[in-house]
Amino acid sequence: MSTTATVRAIIVDSSALMRATLSNLLHSANIEVAGQLPDGKRLLDAIDRLRPQIICLAYQLPEVNGLALLQSVVAVHPHIPVVILSEEQDPQLQSAADQAGAAGFITKPFSQVQVLRVVQDIVQARHFLAHQPQHLPINANMLIEPKTALIADDSKTMRELLTVILSRLNINVLSQAHNGAQAVELAAQHQPDLICLDVDMPIMNGLDALRAIRQKNPLTKVMMITGNAHRETVVNATQLGIVGFILKPFDPLKVSEAVTKVLRG
Repeated sequence: MSTTATVRAIIVDSSALMRATLSNLLHSANIEVAGQLPDGKRLLDAIDRLRPQIICLAYQLPEVNGLALLQSVVAVHPHIPVVILSEEQDPQLQSAADQAGAAGFITKPFSQVQVLRVVQDIVQARHFLAHQPQHLPINANMLIEPKTALIADDSKTMRELLTVILSRLNINVLSQAHNGAQAVELAAQHQPDLICLDVDMPIMNGLDALRAIRQKNPLTKVMMITGNAHRETVVNATQLGIVGFILKPFDPLKVSEAVTKVLRG
């Protein structure tokens, strides 16, 4: 990971087994688990004491649901990313979590790769947003004429980081979507020059959204966002007319170079 200080986490889950599993996964990524809680009663106090850089919060908790607790945390500590863990594969719930301020959403049962990818991407993005947004490596050759963009990604943190990167390139992000269906609607509404479209999103995935967007926005340039550039995904997206890929975790310089090349091409 690209941070210089130890990253501290709090895990909130009613299952002792789940807390232990998550703790082991985070330790394997050199993330210190500063606290483990079986419910949300003392979470705000724990945040004040332990000062975590990320929180893994189960949606299903005794006495209070995760979304209500999420809203409380975001209201007091808006800069601490919260990842929601849920046993429900419910796209509407994921959208509600995003709107409530969740930095990420993981559905149980989850894989080790999935957890580490989501958590590491968020930690790295938050570190950059907190310490380096004004020092984004960029040169005059990357600056372009003013353009507009739409970002569609189910991670609020990824959208925030990509917005910073694009704004440094003289690109105005008109709107952000947290699912594929919303991306289709906003693309038709705003007609942006560029759409950055995540492959994996709730309600409608990126490839299905791309098909719908192409019908109404045939001239808009689309770049796909993915953490797993599988051959099948690359082939399908290319056949649907995408002009490039943005890989997670975001490397600001590489993203800047790729976007500049696409918009000047």
